[in-house]
Amino acid sequence: MNLLRASFPQLNLKLSAKLSRLIFASALCTVSLSANAKVTLETQIKITDSALHFDGKNLDFSNFEKPDSTTEKYDYFFGPNISAHGDAVKTYKDYVFMTWYRGGKDDRHVMLSRYNKVTGTVKTIEFPHQHTGFRGNPLVGESHNTIGLAVSPINGTIHMVYDMHAYDDNNHDGKFKNDYFRYSYSVPGAASVADKDFTLDKFVKDTSAVSQGNDDYKHLTMTGDLADKANFARLTYPKFFVNTDGTLLLYMRLGGNNNGAYVFNRYDAAAQKWSTFTNFNLNNQKSHGNKYNWGLYGNMKYVNGKLRVGFQQRSGDNDDKYKYQNGVYYAYSDHPEGFGDWKNHKGEAMTWPLVNSDEIKVFEPGDYFSHTDANSVYIVGSFDWTVTAKGDIHIISKVRSTNRNRPDYEEVYLHAYKPVGTEEFIITKEFAGASEIYTSGDNVYIVGLNNGRPYVEKAQGGTNSFVRVYEATDGIQFDHGTIYITDGKLYYYLMEKMTGTKQPLYLQIIDLDVNESSPPSAKATPKLNSEKKLDSSDTTGGGSSAPLSILLGLFLMAFRQIKYATND
Repeated sequence: MNLLRASFPQLNLKLSAKLSRLIFASALCTVSLSANAKVTLETQIKITDSALHFDGKNLDFSNFEKPDSTTEKYDYFFGPNISAHGDAVKTYKDYVFMTWYRGGKDDRHVMLSRYNKVTGTVKTIEFPHQHTGFRGNPLVGESHNTIGLAVSPINGTIHMVYDMHAYDDNNHDGKFKNDYFRYSYSVPGAASVADKDFTLDKFVKDTSAVSQGNDDYKHLTMTGDLADKANFARLTYPKFFVNTDGTLLLYMRLGGNNNGAYVFNRYDAAAQKWSTFTNFNLNNQKSHGNKYNWGLYGNMKYVNGKLRVGFQQRSGDNDDKYKYQNGVYYAYSDHPEGFGDWKNHKGEAMTWPLVNSDEIKVFEPGDYFSHTDANSVYIVGSFDWTVTAKGDIHIISKVRSTNRNRPDYEEVYLHAYKPVGTEEFIITKEFAGASEIYTSGDNVYIVGLNNGRPYVEKAQGGTNSFVRVYEATDGIQFDHGTIYITDGKLYYYLMEKMTGTKQPLYLQIIDLDVNESSPPSAKATPKLNSEKKLDSSDTTGGGSSAPLSILLGLFLMAFRQIKYATND
């Protein structure tokens, strides 16, 4: 009201209670319209009826050499999920791509499906390769051998890396000699061919000296040069990204559980060639002056215009209070492709490649726990992180007693978040817990299954105020799924909850109702030399433009009603 009086002193207005109520009601209406924006299920489509799932016994190192060989039951190592698992869903133009293995136990073929959002058609390509199983035994399913998937937005090539777990020429009795890295790729433009032309012949055969025959679409290296093959050994967990100029990046884990490194490479779309791998950190850290060796349990991600790393550490110290992992570690690179300029969360330069993980340590989840005896603290699972468009960092963790039966059993879920512009993380136990956390625009999301049906919770970036904004209450019940979010849409790739080694897969597309800039264009764009920072005047980052528009709207509405107010 004072704003109106200051703006129109010549009118000498006596603003009435009626006008005050009018403006207040208008404000409520405007806020209500924003608050009632709905997250909605846009599409659900079945991809297949016969995706591979492991339905037998969960084996360990004491019995994995004696799997069930007499029935259709499929015993497994590590976990039952191999389809709709890992980096298995990506988008390009009007298409959604999904990878999976086909069941049952004797099939195991690598599959690639493409859903055309315009025609509603699902086309699927069968690859000759079959899941090799744990340490090369096809009778034992290996859930870590997921299929990573990418499409280059510059030239429309499709890329897949699959079915490996730290293999090399010599381990596991030489079963993987010259077949320890599995990479398949298409010709340019294959991603957007007509439905009828989406076929295996769009992929390039291996004709190198280590080719396994005329039907071999697996390549031992990504460079096309067998002299580089040592750079592609002992790798696990492929995951692809697209950076701000449309360049594809791939990261994988090199080495094992308590002696590992993250490595990454890049795709030159013009030359149609990948680089060799570059280390984020070095493994065998003791040989580089560290007190112990350590591995990484977390992720490398490309979010908010930067390549970033967040992980828990699994050290070679087996006598401390941690059973496996400890700590939370985070770093990011100011280089658009991660080749240098690595820093910790405070913006301080770190050693690159990293040797001493303490340089980037954020906090210790075990400090929020009372146990001190050896191997008593268990920090495995329910760890993830993300960064919003405006730069809020969010990290989730779970800590519990290793022994579930001890009388003083504890279990704690932690949410550590650092609002943009602040120096330190806020760490709270007032968090219901989640296994993964995502971002779109300036919001953070928790997505999961409740009674087998998807739900979405949302919080404004830099806060812990999660609200459930979507939940399916009927329809198909799902067992698990994997998620990809882009352009304000959630692509939830799900396996139906059924029995057997052949189970249905579905894709759900959920509109998150956010304004988010589009992903990189399919056309080549100039390479960026620096990353754009969003400030309060940048409307693409969800800054102050919305509140300003509300004030201006209310101001105009009030001005139109002045003549009525002065007659009171």
